[in-house]
Amino acid sequence: MKRGLALAVLALSAGAAGFFLYLGLAGDRLPDDGLPPLPPPPQAAEFAPAFTLPDIAGTPRSSSEWDGSIRVVNFWATWCPPCIREIPLLMDIQREYGDRGVQVIGIAIDETEAVTEFSAEFAFNYPVLIGQEDALALGNAFLDGFIGLPFTAFTDRNGRILDVHTGELHREQLEEILARLL
Repeated sequence: MKRGLALAVLALSAGAAGFFLYLGLAGDRLPDDGLPPLPPPPQAAEFAPAFTLPDIAGTPRSSSEWDGSIRVVNFWATWCPPCIREIPLLMDIQREYGDRGVQVIGIAIDETEAVTEFSAEFAFNYPVLIGQEDALALGNAFLDGFIGLPFTAFTDRNGRILDVHTGELHREQLEEILARLL
């Protein structure tokens, strides 16, 4: 199982690197320049998929626990530097907006042991769920064809995905998205 996850992560990382290199080399090409077209952007699902994954303590947590909340669903991994840089911001957002119905949910696409050890360094104030292949499949259910971590899906209180941000989030971006949802 670890080998399968490692291969999936390697493929995901290689694909992301290739994609971003391709975009950088493609520049502002015109459609009729004789080069192949750029790949279509990943497509977000209309509604957040239902899921159940274990938390850091191993307790199964269901997405239905947060029905009626504005959800900030962040996909990350312990080996991902931009993912780690986002954690303090996500904790701040949970603290600042939690009483207004915003719920941050971390989905670690990683090994259970790595996330458990990592979580000892942070006093997470939001649920962190752990998956390997299941979390990878869930990521694809949120954003078909996602190519890298971190990425964050934002849902309204009805579970409709209203925004997906790929790459590292910054406070201004996050607050702008939340302002539209609140």
